[in-house]
Amino acid sequence: RNLCLQEPPPQRRREKSHPLDGGVIGNIATDEIESSVCSDDSAACAKRTERLDSQGEPASQSQSDNQPVLQSSTESGHPFSGISIPATWMEVPSVSNDCLSYASCEAEENNFGNLFIERMVIFGKALPERGSILATVYLRGREHSKQVLATRSEAELLVKKISMMILCCGCGMKPVSNKYSMYRKMFFAARCLLTTETEGGSCAQCKYQRVLAQNKMGRLRKQKGSTCEKRKHHNTSRTLTRTKKKLARVQAQVAQMKEENKTISEEALEARIRALPQKQKLAVKNCFTAAQRKSLRGMTYDDEWIVECIMMRMRSPKLYEHLRKEKVMILPGRTCLKKYLQRFEGGFGLNPKVYAALAEKTKDMDDFSCHGGLVIDELKLSEHLDVKSNGGIEGFVDLGEQSPSDQKGILADHGMVVLFQPFTGNWTQILGVFAARGNVKAPTLAKIIIETTILAEQAGLVVNTVTCDGASWNRSMWRHFGVQVSADGRIKNSTRHPVDPTRQLFFISDFPHLIKNVRNGFVAKGYLTPSGHVHSGVVQAAWDVDRDNVTLKAMPSITLAHIKPNCFEKMKVNLAFQLFGDEVIKGLFEHRKHILSRYRTMEPTEDFIRQMNKLIRIMTARMSARALKPGSPNATFLQKFLVYLNEWEAHAKPAGGGFLTGSTASGLRVTIKSTLDLLSYLNSVAGFTYLLTARLSQDKLENLFGIIRQSAGCNDHPTVSQFLVTVNVLSFYNLARSPKGGNCPPAVVKSLLSTADVPTVTAKCLSDQLDHFLDNGNIDEAEDVLQSIHPENDHEGYSNKKSNAALVYYVAGYVSRKTVAKNACTSCAAELCVSQKEAMNDVNSYFTAHFDNGGLIYPTDNLAKTVAAMEDAFTSFFSKNSVHEKSMQEFARSLQSSKLPQIGCPEHGKKTLATVVKFYILLRFRFFLKGLNRDREGQRQRLKYLKLRHCQ
Repeated sequence: RNLCLQEPPPQRRREKSHPLDGGVIGNIATDEIESSVCSDDSAACAKRTERLDSQGEPASQSQSDNQPVLQSSTESGHPFSGISIPATWMEVPSVSNDCLSYASCEAEENNFGNLFIERMVIFGKALPERGSILATVYLRGREHSKQVLATRSEAELLVKKISMMILCCGCGMKPVSNKYSMYRKMFFAARCLLTTETEGGSCAQCKYQRVLAQNKMGRLRKQKGSTCEKRKHHNTSRTLTRTKKKLARVQAQVAQMKEENKTISEEALEARIRALPQKQKLAVKNCFTAAQRKSLRGMTYDDEWIVECIMMRMRSPKLYEHLRKEKVMILPGRTCLKKYLQRFEGGFGLNPKVYAALAEKTKDMDDFSCHGGLVIDELKLSEHLDVKSNGGIEGFVDLGEQSPSDQKGILADHGMVVLFQPFTGNWTQILGVFAARGNVKAPTLAKIIIETTILAEQAGLVVNTVTCDGASWNRSMWRHFGVQVSADGRIKNSTRHPVDPTRQLFFISDFPHLIKNVRNGFVAKGYLTPSGHVHSGVVQAAWDVDRDNVTLKAMPSITLAHIKPNCFEKMKVNLAFQLFGDEVIKGLFEHRKHILSRYRTMEPTEDFIRQMNKLIRIMTARMSARALKPGSPNATFLQKFLVYLNEWEAHAKPAGGGFLTGSTASGLRVTIKSTLDLLSYLNSVAGFTYLLTARLSQDKLENLFGIIRQSAGCNDHPTVSQFLVTVNVLSFYNLARSPKGGNCPPAVVKSLLSTADVPTVTAKCLSDQLDHFLDNGNIDEAEDVLQSIHPENDHEGYSNKKSNAALVYYVAGYVSRKTVAKNACTSCAAELCVSQKEAMNDVNSYFTAHFDNGGLIYPTDNLAKTVAAMEDAFTSFFSKNSVHEKSMQEFARSLQSSKLPQIGCPEHGKKTLATVVKFYILLRFRFFLKGLNRDREGQRQRLKYLKLRHCQ
């Protein structure tokens, strides 16, 4: 029975030799012989099996050709060795002795050293269990087919058949696809059939690849014929068409959504957004309102939403503009917000709007949050004058209703802020802002404190303390309230409350300022304490050893500026706190031996630093764990420290020195005594369990001053206008800021943005009054107002100055441009400007004509005469008078004597003249004050450099 009908054995890896793509004889690799054969070979095996079964043995073959494989295999060599092959074929070596390879080779042109295997048949090892041999056919290095052979005649027939095959000639050109094979510089398809039926022809796969390549070459030839511009134009047209269609679809969707939004009723919208937070509801409502409008111009907004928008823009103007321009949210513009914010703006003094909004806000606050104190401090400002849009001049002393009569009309160089700081909660509120010349005098300051306390109590706040620094005028203010330290050591640290006689108003000196004063005396000469002489030399001795950068340091933060500060470093609080800090105590402990080698004793200095370190910890508590509590060891230490101050003063008094200055000593005593009394009052009456002593200092107010200095760039001395604007904005922000997790109460919003006029301290500007009278045609009443003002000629002997006529004509052209832009009447426009040709008749037009590049305007004769008359009056007035608060009114009176010609048409003549006069006066005052400010700033810089030179 033929073994080829048996079950195939498990697959095994066998070695075989086959040529690689484009390979040379001798290139050998291994592969896995498949156990299955093709269907045609299986059918042939089946037929041979039937023939052998019927006849018993082959009929007409010789013993050698028809000998079974198993019998032939018993001889030496391969069973198919020595078979008859064509003349162009040869036997080639194989890797394995069990395999036999026959191949037809061709030599490379002009290089006979390389032989290419065109055709190859590999006969595998005879399988005893099968009785057959697997033959693998390779054409040009690629496997073509496999066949199972049983006799030598079949092997010879297979070799002859392979020799007569017509091989594919390839594509004839490089295929378009990246998947192709190359043999002897000929290109073939990746799935080439290897054979063909016609001599010199190609298989179907290679023909298809040739067609693809020819088509691509044809397209390239056509593309080369057309220009790049045409292709770009064609592509752009197609892209534009697609974009238009897409835009039309999107616009249709938007229109459909708008129609759907219009059909939504107010009740349905409220029902849908009911679950949203309040601020998101406002945003959604504004989005739906804007969707029903063609434009956002003239759109009205809810007051609560306006407050939120103002808050957002204060925090980040750039982000606000991005959200508005990209329409992420429906937000009003800068001009709209400015108009709403102008309702809140007030002048110097105590703004009633602040207290009205504060009264509404305190209704929703608990009693603990309402308890706090007033913090007062001053900021150095630059002497600077500004003209407001209503014609007023800003930059003079303004203390509200408490302004002294002798300081009115004097330039302000200091700004004072009264701030309310609560004992709990992370918020503050500005209650008053004032402009002063130098420091505010003690009587005026006492009146401001009383008035502010009364208004704050009426608004719902509970004022318990007044905190200020150790300046001499503040100590004088203390004496007005009876706060002092007597010679026998009795401390009067409070006064009767102006609102509730049963309460006390405690006075506190800013603790960081007191520590700076203590440090200055410590590093200057030292102190004579009951335990001995204390001085900074001990600290410097430890620092001399510790300052080496190579070794580890016990005092890494201590520098020479701590021990020997200059005049600027003496103002820094952090240097004073670090000098009495933990690092110095550690350094004294570590370098004790070195210090004792230079000084006989160091215990007094070390004990003094420990005392001050503990005092600083107690008086700067910011957390509840370190807060001051009734009956605690910290409270006991404060009481003992008061006794220590008395003993220290008594010990140093006979020596005539060695103690704190009088202001510093009284400040420490009053501050510590007020802290203890306040703690007792808050615990017994208000229910406080502890007191955060850091809330009694001026830290929050110093932070506010830092914001003011940086609001207009890095400016240590902002102007009066910058100071007022920044304080008003911060005051609005503190009132409008909603509590954590809540919303700003509607009553507060209404109070902030109410349209009620804010009562101003100063009278209404005369330019506005004249404008009102001229608009109504009441010239007589205007003359009465002018007559009520009396000028003050403080420079009678000075000669009048006069401006150049050509420059006056040039400025008149600018006035004409601005007036025409605001006047819609064509007749008035014809009376305000003329052509360049007509203007050449005026001898003063040469300057304007010389610098005219096509955009300058030439005024008419009447307008030029009007501006010239006002300019002459201006130069004449300020040649004799200096600038003060009422300069605008006095100059307006001086204009009464000037006869101004008629300007504009008969219908709008008075209105046009009033517009020209008002605009020119404001413009001229701005020019004049700008020059004065420039001169004043130059003088300030020279003094600053002189001061720096002396400090060096």
